[in-house]
Amino acid sequence: MTLLFGTGPGRTHSEGAATSILSEPLGKRDYYSILMLCGLCLLLFFFRLGDNPLWDVDEGMHAATSKDMVLTGDWVTTRVNGLNFYDKTVLFNWFAALSFVLFGFTEFAARMPAALLGLGTVLATYLLGRRMFGSTVGLLGGAVLATSPEFIVLSRTVMHDISLAFFITLGLSFFYRAYSLERRRAMNLFLFYASLGFAVLAKGPVGLLLPAMIVGLFLLIRGRLAFLKEMSLGRGVIIFLAVAAPWYVLISMRNADYVSYFFLKQNLGNFLSKVHATHPRPFYFYIPALLGGMLPWSFFTPLAVYRSLRRGLNQMDDADLFLFLWFSAIFLFFSAANSKLETYILPAFPAVALLIAKIWKELLAGPDAGLRRGAFWSLTPLPVLFLAATSFIMLKQPAARKLELQYGIRLYDSSAFWMVITAILFAACVFFLLRQYRAAFIALSSTFVAGLLVFIVLYLPAIDPYRSTVTLAKAMDRMLPPGERLVFFWRIRDSALFYTNRRATILYTEEKLHDYLTSGKTALCVIEKEQYRQFPQIVALSSVLSEEGNKVLISGTATTTRKN
Repeated sequence: MTLLFGTGPGRTHSEGAATSILSEPLGKRDYYSILMLCGLCLLLFFFRLGDNPLWDVDEGMHAATSKDMVLTGDWVTTRVNGLNFYDKTVLFNWFAALSFVLFGFTEFAARMPAALLGLGTVLATYLLGRRMFGSTVGLLGGAVLATSPEFIVLSRTVMHDISLAFFITLGLSFFYRAYSLERRRAMNLFLFYASLGFAVLAKGPVGLLLPAMIVGLFLLIRGRLAFLKEMSLGRGVIIFLAVAAPWYVLISMRNADYVSYFFLKQNLGNFLSKVHATHPRPFYFYIPALLGGMLPWSFFTPLAVYRSLRRGLNQMDDADLFLFLWFSAIFLFFSAANSKLETYILPAFPAVALLIAKIWKELLAGPDAGLRRGAFWSLTPLPVLFLAATSFIMLKQPAARKLELQYGIRLYDSSAFWMVITAILFAACVFFLLRQYRAAFIALSSTFVAGLLVFIVLYLPAIDPYRSTVTLAKAMDRMLPPGERLVFFWRIRDSALFYTNRRATILYTEEKLHDYLTSGKTALCVIEKEQYRQFPQIVALSSVLSEEGNKVLISGTATTTRKN
């Protein structure tokens, strides 16, 4: 551990030192660090990855879209429930589809691309941190990123956001290497432009806009706009278009409505228009989102930003300035947008992780009084916060009862989980007070490692029936004639599309549901229990065939008689 968490003389950030870091090959310490990070990611991202079913809302939809690509052979137009789906770009679906080709239509195959992209982002963060500040910061930054709860979740689910985070991290790493080291600059710039092309395939125009903002601001503040001439922009445009353009051209040729919907409504409309914004949120939305998404590390973000800014932008080292602009540009860009989701700022996490890792590197090397005081006041609110959360769950009976009703999680299990996390955080504070900073860092890293393992083993089996429709979908699939559609009340259960290869119909009113159940044909419908109880007439003319979590599978009386 001393070899990896060494506290010997640190490297300076001067241009000569940066060049030395950038040019030295990987050594034994680097390989040990990479192995440690791989082991951590295998535990966090791959442990029981395929044991639980795909969840409704997004996971099932994206998996079904990728499965449809394999079955139809159409890898250009993305579809959901047989209809063209333009809200997302194609790259993650390609990765999932390739995984299905290799490993079959399983939950593990659906989630494996996200886990691999999460691992890749952690390793890219390590290598960038090593190039900027040395191996210790790289290792600490990779560990901070890997143990952030939002990053863990998105590395274990069928979601597109992790692919954008990976390619933006990769692209900015190649740019920084090209900027800092003349040797192999052409190759690093080639990889930078190619990464931007893949980022645009991963999430659309933001894959180009965000890195361009960060690089442009960095060169402007550094007074190095002349470096643009060395970047071979004309060649870069060709490389970028060679990667990103073919799919956009093909889908636009096949679907005349794609350009207006995706670029004007989905991207420009969501950003600028309050009317068209699908997820409107207040400007400050990403402050709590960042705090929650990177717990427990996010509490060190103000200190990390302050220590980077205390000398002013013009006096900051290149690496500090680059990371600060990386984080702040993404954070402010999405804060200005009208449509906001917690996952949008995921590409900023690697920069935040490295800024926080720098603090811990200085603590390990022997902190000054100001750093130690600032780090202590960043750390101490954490156990207090979790202790308050534990007390709230134990004392606030209505909230605890709601948890049990929604997900079947018992009060005792929930409070025990929070108490374990609180105990680990208090241990981290004790280690910090004893100046055992290595032990304090390991304790903080362990909070959500332990939390994830408890969640997977204890909570997932209880939550799965409430978030997935696999059991009811398979039951419907067995009873429905070939070619018949699945029927849902009020909203689609997209995991059912993945597990049955059927299309679905949604009924939005009680009258429509009544007409369907009395139609005389095989009438099966999935509806939430609470909604079902609100319709006495529907209850009278139907029978409950099966239950799953908060949902029931009902049938019309004619169907029940025919089955019996």
